Amino acid sequence: MWGAKFTELGNGWCSFGPSFGHGPWFFGWIFPLIFWGIIAYFVFSILRYFFSGSSSNQNDSALDILRNRFAAGEINEQEYTAKKMTLNK
Repeated sequence: MWGAKFTELGNGWCSFGPSFGHGPWFFGWIFPLIFWGIIAYFVFSILRYFFSGSSSNQNDSALDILRNRFAAGEINEQEYTAKKMTLNK
């Protein structure tokens, strides 16, 4: 007897209708999806920041090329010094 009344009241009483999570109607899945999407974005951004090739690696390779060109005699000391100062900026 009481079980029938509770289930009857529980279906629509003080609720916004059927939901697929937290919140009314079909919007209940959007907010958790947005929340976890933001969390995943920050995690991937942090991982990409720490594990991607930084500009110092690229700068070092440019300096290596410059040193090799100077050692091979392709450029003189003045050119080497000027280009090295430009790369170190």
